[in-house]
Amino acid sequence: MFCSPKICMAIGCLGLAATSAAAQTNKHVLHAWLAAYNTGDPSVIRTFHSQYLHSSDIAFALDSREETGGFRLEKIESDEPEHLSALVHERDFPARWRVTITREGSLPKLAYLPVPMSQRRAIAALDAFATKLSARDKFSGVVVIAQRGRTLLGKAWGLADRSRRIPVTLDTPFLFASQGKMFTAVAVLQLVAEGKLALDDPVGRYLTDYPNREVAQKVTIRHLLTHQGGTGEMGILEPQDTHNRETVRSIADIIKLNDGRGPAFEPGSKWEYSNYGYVLLGAVIEKVSGQSFYDYIKADVFQPAGMTNTDYPLREGMSGTAVGYTKPDGEALRESTDQLPWRGTPAGGGVSTAGDMMRFIAALNAGKLIPLNLLGEATKKQTSWYGYGFISSDFKGFPYWGHGGGAPGNSLVLDYYPVTDTTFICMSNRDPPICDRLAFNYLFRSARTDLEVPP
Repeated sequence: MFCSPKICMAIGCLGLAATSAAAQTNKHVLHAWLAAYNTGDPSVIRTFHSQYLHSSDIAFALDSREETGGFRLEKIESDEPEHLSALVHERDFPARWRVTITREGSLPKLAYLPVPMSQRRAIAALDAFATKLSARDKFSGVVVIAQRGRTLLGKAWGLADRSRRIPVTLDTPFLFASQGKMFTAVAVLQLVAEGKLALDDPVGRYLTDYPNREVAQKVTIRHLLTHQGGTGEMGILEPQDTHNRETVRSIADIIKLNDGRGPAFEPGSKWEYSNYGYVLLGAVIEKVSGQSFYDYIKADVFQPAGMTNTDYPLREGMSGTAVGYTKPDGEALRESTDQLPWRGTPAGGGVSTAGDMMRFIAALNAGKLIPLNLLGEATKKQTSWYGYGFISSDFKGFPYWGHGGGAPGNSLVLDYYPVTDTTFICMSNRDPPICDRLAFNYLFRSARTDLEVPP
């Protein structure tokens, strides 16, 4: 067997750990990690993780290796038996990362993240990474970052339609997948603010003829908003749901497909993501408002927010929308249109643009859609990481909220950082988690203080 000098060097370093990885000093672990990581070879990186860290999860290592191009050691900041800290420098961008090795008993634990930098440099790093991914045909889409109403980055990469060679622009509409749950939740909270429904009302108070009595009597509006109702999937989104996708043509059809099923667990007792729960919320909106879900959302969410390019078109009426492209494991890149239902639903799946998503966040924060006190409740953690239709999270005490979206050929992230009044939007017509990778690239690098907008 032959190997390149770099891989042979890495294998040699890893050989030191074959008998007793825990016996190696933290400095030995650091150098073995750098040698393995810098090869970029998954098998070498996996061997290091297995022998030193007793872990088989190398997803972050592979993603960050592509992002950085590898590291060179700049300096070891501290080296104690229980803790080592070192600064390393990216090969592909002028940025530092901090590597720490700590001991849990005798087993080393390794972590590494970028050292925060200025807003300007964090955006430059993001731009460079998105450009690299696009050049490798792994990303096409848009990224927009705005702070206090001022656009700091607005850029498009790649093709919206590969067969017709149509490029992505900042105005290209993309399918927004599960981000639509934010719109459904806002509509529900509007009706709550108007006193037309209450969060702790059971579903059966509004859907009076719902067949499964356990759902009707035990599952509340709050349970559905927070994914704690046990209501499960809706049967039209998975590859095996082809027949259902071809026959379902309305929200009522989706409910008919699922309404005999009881909760998967006692409502309120645990958290489990549920697309069908948001379909039920759409039906409640229709019952309370007397309008179709689509008419209500257009009139009471999209129009007040100025979202003129956002809608739920029929599958056959999406001309001009970015074509989704998926690459299942081991298969060639292909269009994902055949996996779309007849239309988007209250669980998501409509069409929007980056500009409209920016207007949505601005309208929310201005109190134009729901009262600000309800927005605060919707965007705080009602469960471990979910509010009312919004993901609520933080990174090292730096809070952010919004929602992602993912389906074959669609990857999206919308994050709002209240401390810095910054909105991050990524929309792509490639498989997830491509937008998540770009969002974390920015989040990990950006300074988490209220910085002045650079000129």
